[in-house]
Amino acid sequence: HGFMESPLTPHPTGTTVLPPLPGAVPVLLEFEDVQLGGYAWWRDRQAPAILLLHGWGEDASTMAPVARQVLDHGWHAVSISLRGWHGSTGVDDYGLSASLDISRVLAWIRRQPDVSGIVLVGFSMGGLMAALAAADQPAGALDGVVLVSAPAELHSFARDTAFSGVRRYLETTLQSRQWQDSSPLSHADRLIHPLLVVVGTEDTMTPPDQGRRLAGVTPASALLEVAGMGHHPTPGEWAQILEAADRQFDLGHGLATRDR
Repeated sequence: HGFMESPLTPHPTGTTVLPPLPGAVPVLLEFEDVQLGGYAWWRDRQAPAILLLHGWGEDASTMAPVARQVLDHGWHAVSISLRGWHGSTGVDDYGLSASLDISRVLAWIRRQPDVSGIVLVGFSMGGLMAALAAADQPAGALDGVVLVSAPAELHSFARDTAFSGVRRYLETTLQSRQWQDSSPLSHADRLIHPLLVVVGTEDTMTPPDQGRRLAGVTPASALLEVAGMGHHPTPGEWAQILEAADRQFDLGHGLATRDR
């Protein structure tokens, strides 16, 4: 790349190209209404696949450090740019298209060789979208869902977040019905998959009460409160989160050897 080149150089297909990442296979899923770009990191044997969904203002490459920890557990990792973010086409609609888009990515992952199951892991906005998608997935379709620093109820999230820019963004972006429809709490009775809700006690972007409320009304859920964690988990906190997911969802089952 010449250094004058913008990172958002249009791709011939109309997407913007994500940077190559060592060890990752580029992914571009083309559907009639949208193209979703990202990365896959495949292990060479049967293993669960972890689908990573990034936060607001991020893209598939942001989750690469988490993907590398996923690989260290012996699992496959896939990270996708959500609609409207760098690497994918379309317009960000904060959850309106989440269930449709993510269900198509899940269907693609299920068709890949050596995938023994799927866990959805979403950070912040990606967690909200993971919850909306999981609510529409049939029983048994997911081995687990992990929501990290994710909003659960948008009215109180907009009211309580310390970041006024988030409030303005939501007021500009959301259609009136979306305040309820894009709130995971509205779909709590359909969150039937094993669920791990992760909150940071020091998160001022998504106050921990958001996750606590969701965990309190979803029967298959566990709440992990990470003391001292802010909005963005550190690498050490991500390690803690993945360990908790491994234990809760029993992701090591059937794997005689775990490369550590």
